[in-house]
Amino acid sequence: MAVGNRVFLKRNLPDNYLVEEFSKLPAANVADCMGRLCGMNPSIRLMSNPSEAIMCGVALTVKARPGDNMMLHKAMNMSMPGDVIVVSNEGERSRAIMGEIMYNYMQGFKKIAGIVIDGPIRDIDVISKGHLPIYATGTNPAGPYKEGPGEVNVPIACGSITVNPGDIILGDKDGVIVIPRQDAAEILEKAKTLSAADKQKAENSAKGTVNRQWVEDLMEKKNVEIIDDVYNC
Repeated sequence: MAVGNRVFLKRNLPDNYLVEEFSKLPAANVADCMGRLCGMNPSIRLMSNPSEAIMCGVALTVKARPGDNMMLHKAMNMSMPGDVIVVSNEGERSRAIMGEIMYNYMQGFKKIAGIVIDGPIRDIDVISKGHLPIYATGTNPAGPYKEGPGEVNVPIACGSITVNPGDIILGDKDGVIVIPRQDAAEILEKAKTLSAADKQKAENSAKGTVNRQWVEDLMEKKNVEIIDDVYNC
């Protein structure tokens, strides 16, 4: 097998119900149910103007040679509605991985759920107005190579987070999180409960009726010294 230069055509997919339900939840609430260890580096940020507040879909992973988009083009051909193409790039920032032409193809024809790239894009004047969610690290006018090697539908790292093909990718204006496919059902139930409670907490906070005694209790637990005086310097 040509490890490092191969394409897997199939993935283990989550139940459609799970994707639909996660699409109703803020990324922050779901992240809080996963030990807060699932969020991609904030350098990967929303670059377009989606028509929906939340991006949610199934990971179609691309392991790319830094600054090269050959395998991204293959993934584009393979992609289906509901997919989120997730591209590793090993921290490379000197070349854009995609631009207007590729974006228009994915938005207008393929109608996938989103794109997440651990690298820059270009043609931001057009893409910033697009409704297909795309997350990237910034912009760069220099374009990519198309030489390979690379892989499609293998485990990758994107934004310092492991992504497996078939994982659920959830994003909003806060950023992007990764929900492991095999844990998704358990996480969903916890996230629904937390989200409902969080809404109530937000309402109470605005009214000033939230109980903040936990802060004082935490200070005591952590042996914080409270000094009723000014700091002299």
